[in-house]
Amino acid sequence: MEGTLSLFDWRPPTPTAPEVSPEPASPPAELSRVPDHTRPTATPATPRIIVFDCETTGIDFTRDQVIELCVQHGLDDTAPSQTWRIRPAVSIHPAAQAVHGISMAELESCPPFADYATEIAAVFANADVIVGYNLSFDIDMLQAEYMRIGQAPLDLSNKKIVDAFRLWQQCEPRSLQHAHVRFVGDAFAAAHSASADVAATGRVLVGMLQHFNLPEHDWNHIASVSDPIPGRASWVGPSRHLRWEGEVIVVGFGKHSGAAVHELAAGPERGFLSWILERDFPPHVSEICKAALERPGEEFIAWARQRYGQPAPTSQPPFSK
Repeated sequence: MEGTLSLFDWRPPTPTAPEVSPEPASPPAELSRVPDHTRPTATPATPRIIVFDCETTGIDFTRDQVIELCVQHGLDDTAPSQTWRIRPAVSIHPAAQAVHGISMAELESCPPFADYATEIAAVFANADVIVGYNLSFDIDMLQAEYMRIGQAPLDLSNKKIVDAFRLWQQCEPRSLQHAHVRFVGDAFAAAHSASADVAATGRVLVGMLQHFNLPEHDWNHIASVSDPIPGRASWVGPSRHLRWEGEVIVVGFGKHSGAAVHELAAGPERGFLSWILERDFPPHVSEICKAALERPGEEFIAWARQRYGQPAPTSQPPFSK
C-alpha cells in the first residue's frame, strides 16, 4: 500500500528516518491538552477492529482497479486475516507492478471484484474500527470498485477510521518502514505485499499507543485526530457529495458547492438537482435531491434529520488540528 503510493506525487514526501530516541515522546499537544476528566471513556464492549490494505493496477480512480485486498481481524500478529486476489479488467501499470510484484498472469484465474463485493462489504459492515496506513487512497479505490459495478459505496459513516500514518503525523511524520523500526524495534520483511503491510500496521499502531501514552483513549478520541478523510463527520450518507453545515444540508461538489440543497430546490437553479437525478450518483444523493424538489424547505430539513440523523458538528474538537 504505502510503497505503491510513494511512486506518485499526491503522497507527502517522506523525511529521512531519525535515530530512535530511548526517551519516551510526549503525546501531541492536540491529545495531551485535554484534561483527564473531559476525555471520553472507553465503551464497555470490545470494538471489532479490522486492518486493511489494497494493492492496485495504478492510482487513477476512474481507470485503475483493486487486484489484492487483505483484511486482518484485530491488531495482534496472531489475528486471523483474509486475502482476496482479484482479476482486473485493465492492465497493471509497470510502476505499480514494480512495487507489489503482482503480474496479470498471476491473476488470470482469479474472480473479478463483483464476485467478492458482497462478502467484502459484509466484513466492513461488521467492523467498528477500521485501521490502515495512509488510508485515503485505499478507501477511495475500494469505493470506486463499488461504483464501477453499480453498487452503493461502503457506508463508513458510523465507523471509527484510524489512519496510523495520520496519527504519526501528529507526532513524527514517517513511512511505514520507519514506523515499524521506531515503534516495533526492527524492520519487516516482504514490505509492500498487502498481508505484510496489514500485519506491520497492526504492530505499529499498538506500539504508537504505548509509546505516546495513548492506550487510555477510546477509539472515538483516536479517530478524531487520525481520520484520513477531513470533514467526514459532517457527511450526509456514505459519500462527500452532501454534508451538514449548521442546520442545513449543502452541496459538497461542483459549481454549487456550499449551497443549501433546499434553497437550490426553491430557486432558479433547481434544475441542478434534476440533473443529479438523471445522472449516476449514489442512491442517497438522489434520494435527498428528490426529496428537496418535492418538499418545502422546513419539511425537507425535518425529513432529512429523521432519515439521516441530526446534523454532525462541522467544527473540529479542541484536541484536533
